[in-house]
Amino acid sequence: MEMTPLDIRNKTFRKGVRGYQCEEVEKFLENVSQEFETIYAENFELREKTKGLETEISHYRQLENTLQQTLVLAQQTAEEVKQAARHEAELLLREAEHEKQNKVSEAQKRWDEIQEDIQGLMRNRDILRTQLKSFLLAHLDLANLQGQNEVIA
Repeated sequence: MEMTPLDIRNKTFRKGVRGYQCEEVEKFLENVSQEFETIYAENFELREKTKGLETEISHYRQLENTLQQTLVLAQQTAEEVKQAARHEAELLLREAEHEKQNKVSEAQKRWDEIQEDIQGLMRNRDILRTQLKSFLLAHLDLANLQGQNEVIA
């Protein structure tokens, strides 16, 4: 039989010649003692279980904190990697743009040199033409003079 505090308070003993009957009181005390022992043992077990659960909760809270810190660190690392990649991409773009500018500048310089060479060659051609024309005219005049001298002589 399970006892409650109310049962203990409301328990009445019959009075005998010398007061309460000892056997009834002893039986009641035995029942109270057994119930109290059971409840005490249960209470002890529950306290131990509570301590174990609190320890486990503490462990899980520490684990949760560690996971949260790891997640934050991973997010920071990911952001840093993204930032580094953006920076590297910007540097590569600047390098490529600079290299492109250099190549365009070199190509323009080479183009200008080729144009100057072409102009020089055209001038030389014109000079050679003029010299050849003068040479041929001089020889023609000389041939004409020799032809006239042969006709006269």
